[in-house]
Amino acid sequence: MNLNKKKYLLFPKPHLKHLLFLFYFVSSVIKQTILKNFKDEDNLAIPVFKLYIYDIGDFLSLIPYLILKKKSKSENDITQSSNDNSNEEKENLSKKDTELRYIYTDFKGEEIESKNKRSYLYILIISLIDFIAQISTVTYYLAVGDQHMVVHHGNLTFILIFNIIFLFLLTKFIMNITFYSHHYFSFIIFIVCLIVIVIIDFIEIKKDSPDFVDSLLYIVIRIFAVLLYSITDILDKVVFLKYFITPYFLLLSKAIIQFVCLIIFSIPLCFVKFKITIEGEKKEIKEELIFSMIDDIFFKNKIYILLYIVYLINSFFYNILNYLIIDKFFPTHTAIARIFENFGILLINIILKSLQNYIPLRIIMYILLLFAAFIYNEFFVINICGLANGTKLFLDYKEKKELSLISENNTNDHLIEIVDDQGSSNINENDNSIELHQF
Repeated sequence: MNLNKKKYLLFPKPHLKHLLFLFYFVSSVIKQTILKNFKDEDNLAIPVFKLYIYDIGDFLSLIPYLILKKKSKSENDITQSSNDNSNEEKENLSKKDTELRYIYTDFKGEEIESKNKRSYLYILIISLIDFIAQISTVTYYLAVGDQHMVVHHGNLTFILIFNIIFLFLLTKFIMNITFYSHHYFSFIIFIVCLIVIVIIDFIEIKKDSPDFVDSLLYIVIRIFAVLLYSITDILDKVVFLKYFITPYFLLLSKAIIQFVCLIIFSIPLCFVKFKITIEGEKKEIKEELIFSMIDDIFFKNKIYILLYIVYLINSFFYNILNYLIIDKFFPTHTAIARIFENFGILLINIILKSLQNYIPLRIIMYILLLFAAFIYNEFFVINICGLANGTKLFLDYKEKKELSLISENNTNDHLIEIVDDQGSSNINENDNSIELHQF
């Protein structure tokens, strides 16, 4: 590889962890395909029932958590057995050294206990914020008495951009990330895409939605929800970095806390009846409890039992893949995953012909969004106009280039020394021959 030639595009070395984005895309497509069937059903209990599905799905993280814990315990046992061989040396420690060791151990024990308490507080905050985000749209559905989305999902692309912008700005302020020129360049692309997509989406929303005010209220709630999700993504990374908590333990802890919250949220639903419309020869409106409506989901179509089981398992993979991306990369990398997810939703809508307008323009916007997200997260670096400054890829490339030049210079110097040595050697030989001849 010739490092002396300037490179205008730099790419990171591919790793197996990059497959997480592919798996997330597949999981999100499965999720949205199953959701398509549920959204077509006129049953107000579906959004509430999905909350239970999400939470029960997260409990599946107990399986990998126990596997990792058992593996860690086995490794500790091996380490402990090797340490037992040196017990005789430990017993020979002086009394003073032993006292100092106990004092240090007590101090570290208090520090670890304090750190554990802070980590539990973080997990509680993350769980509560995430739960509020989940029930925000469900509460709206219960308030209006209809589980159908007021706005078509295909016309909510601009909410994805809000999610990305929230992620990037909150990461800067919460985690104190320094912004460089490539970050600002990405932001310009995001803002341009936001303006274009807002115009397109609102034209479609105004045309399709019977009540524009209700649509705006729904949009505000969705933007509020993605703001909360963005906050939890960043706090997740803080917990992973600062307290060394695994994604599986965090997901399991969150499932336990949210299950309690879900029970509390469901208590009023056991007493409040909601109006439902029964289709037949004559439309009939009656009032029924939410949990009574859940029976109707499976009574109407038995295949829904299988669909919900698949949805439950897929929900676990969807959430844990999101956590693994945050753990292995950074919260802003979830923007790439979300763009792929929303592009998958666009493809599903195109195939089902539920979205027909501005399709070429929407595809171009997704390409630009993906391009900007790649630049921001340094999936590739443009080495022009100072856009590469501050990026890890460029710094690594620059370091390799400098090392290459140093190595090349050292080689040249070595050759010069050899030439000089050979030259001086010949001169000495000639001088000797001359001297001998004169002698």
